[in-house]
Amino acid sequence: MSTVKPLSDSDVTSLLEKISQCDSKITNPLFIEYSNTLNSLLSIIVTQLEEESEIVELERVKRILSLCPLEEKLLRTKDKIWNVREHILAKNKDYFLNKDYSSLIKQDSNKAFIENIMEIIKDNFNDLSEKEQAAYWIKAKKLLNIVARFKKAIGEV
Repeated sequence: MSTVKPLSDSDVTSLLEKISQCDSKITNPLFIEYSNTLNSLLSIIVTQLEEESEIVELERVKRILSLCPLEEKLLRTKDKIWNVREHILAKNKDYFLNKDYSSLIKQDSNKAFIENIMEIIKDNFNDLSEKEQAAYWIKAKKLLNIVARFKKAIGEV
């Protein structure tokens, strides 16, 4: 499994040029579905939070994500999800809860904010009910499925 680094803005621009050559009737629905699934995955965690500050942080993330171009959400995360597909399929929560995500986060002014969000999610995952955890894994597998379909559409697999 190779290490995936955060994409630079020029990397994203190159990928946007590449996908502009693809059929938008295929890619656009994937961008929308990915965005909606990502948002619903975060909503599962929000329902479990008890600390007001954590709720505010995750709601802030959801608002920021709603402002992010649909294409960029998928482009910036697709390889990170693809790289851990075996762990998603195996529902290996220990892998995700014990993982150090710092190398996957872009080194910019948002790094501390994103690391804090990752810790909130990790700290609260085990507090989810069995039903909520099952729903979380369903959403995670759906994200992986969307990534696979997208990678196929742009010729990466």
